[in-house]
Amino acid sequence: MTITAIGSGKGGTGKTLIAVSLAHAFAHLGERVLLCDADFGLANAGVHLGLAETGDLKAVIDGTKPLGAATVHVGSGRTGFDLLAAPSGSGALANLNTDSVEKLCTALEHASQYDRVLIDLGAGIDANVMTIAARADEVLLVVTPDPASLTDAYAFAKLMLRRTTSRLPQVLVNMAMNATEGRRVAEALAGSAQAFLRATPESAGAIPFDPRVSDAVRRQSSLLTLFPQSPAAIAIEAVARKLHGHAAPLAAAGLR
Repeated sequence: MTITAIGSGKGGTGKTLIAVSLAHAFAHLGERVLLCDADFGLANAGVHLGLAETGDLKAVIDGTKPLGAATVHVGSGRTGFDLLAAPSGSGALANLNTDSVEKLCTALEHASQYDRVLIDLGAGIDANVMTIAARADEVLLVVTPDPASLTDAYAFAKLMLRRTTSRLPQVLVNMAMNATEGRRVAEALAGSAQAFLRATPESAGAIPFDPRVSDAVRRQSSLLTLFPQSPAAIAIEAVARKLHGHAAPLAAAGLR
């Protein structure tokens, strides 16, 4: 089982859309997938999917329900996956303490019924976010061409390296206008990390700017279900294949 955390130094990077889409993509590859929305203050994976019921994350943390009884199943067939979240917009877990976060990490680490656990982290670099990131097997750091996003992503990478002493997140560029911009953004972050941290984050790829993404969000449905041939959907599937062990050519990833 692999735990993949998805974070961003700031909000507005499209992190949750990517997390939801990757859950569908990994399921399509045959993996048994759990998506945990760990944005404790503003959980919204359920909103992206148009769900009234999103599972009972609080019960798992409190120890009143086992993980298997606290999830809801999303979709069906080859793209179905399980979701674990707090009620959307409730703020019920906004002030979660360190012990509770550690309990959640332990529960997810023992979720052997899944091949992959995806964790949608809260935006930013607070202590709870970085605790979960440090305990994950791999971390995708979503960054956009916005200079503020790059600055905050560097801070995330710096704190993760400090906590783990040897690990950096993989950089996933979102909303790139073309392949050249995707490479430029990834290389800019890698250059800063190499210069100041003496370590270089790996690139996980790039996802193009795609108006179909906004359409999917407005319609509260999965991008990969509504628009499977859209450039962003194709790119996200390529990222999933790469992490799953089957890298896709750049041309197939929706960027030119």
